Amino acid sequence: MDRMRFSTHLLPRSLVLLALIGGQLLAACGPRQADGPRDECGLIEPTPADLRFSLGFGETSFTSDDWVKTYTVEPYKISLTRNNDPLRAVSYLEYLVFNCGYGQADMDSYFSDESFDIIFAEYESHALKDFCEIRDLALYEYDLVDEGTDYSSRYWVKQATETRLLVFMLVFPSSSPDVLDAYSAQIFPDLSACQASLPQ
Repeated sequence: MDRMRFSTHLLPRSLVLLALIGGQLLAACGPRQADGPRDECGLIEPTPADLRFSLGFGETSFTSDDWVKTYTVEPYKISLTRNNDPLRAVSYLEYLVFNCGYGQADMDSYFSDESFDIIFAEYESHALKDFCEIRDLALYEYDLVDEGTDYSSRYWVKQATETRLLVFMLVFPSSSPDVLDAYSAQIFPDLSACQASLPQ
C-alpha cells in the first residue's frame, strides 16, 4: 500500500486524545444557559465568524480538486482536514476557543511532548527536527515514518487573538521537500520553515 494511511481518516482520530487532554484547558465550569451551552466566560460554540475564518484560512493554496476538504464544529473547536491522495499529503487546521483567555502555562501544557506523542501516535516513529518562533507564531518541524516511508511535518501554532489559537499542520512525503516548501511559503510566508527564518 503506497498511500499514506494517515491521509484519509487517521489524523482526526489520532487527535481525539489530544482534544481530551486539552479539554480541561478549553473548558471552565458553568451550567448550560437558555441561549446555548456556556462556560463562565461565554458561549462555548465557535461563532459564525470563527467558522468563516477557519474555512477561508489558506484556501487559495488548496485550489486543486485533489484536495478533499472535511470539517467539524464542536464546542471550543473547529477542525478542518484537507487530504490529497495523489500527493500523499494532508493539511489539518484547528481553531481553538479559549473563552477565558490563555497564558504561557496553557500553551506549554497543550503543546507538550506528550501531546505530540498523541498527535503522531499512528506513525511508526516521530522525531522533533526543529523549533522556532517569531512574535505570535511558533513552528514545530517533525520527521515521521509510516509503513517504511519518510514524511515531513510542519506544525504551526498562531496566537490569533486573546481567546483564539490557530493550529495548522502540513504533512508531505520527505521525497517532496520543494512541494512542502511551496505550500508553507504560501500559507506562512513569515515563518515557512525554521532554517528559512534564520538571519542570512
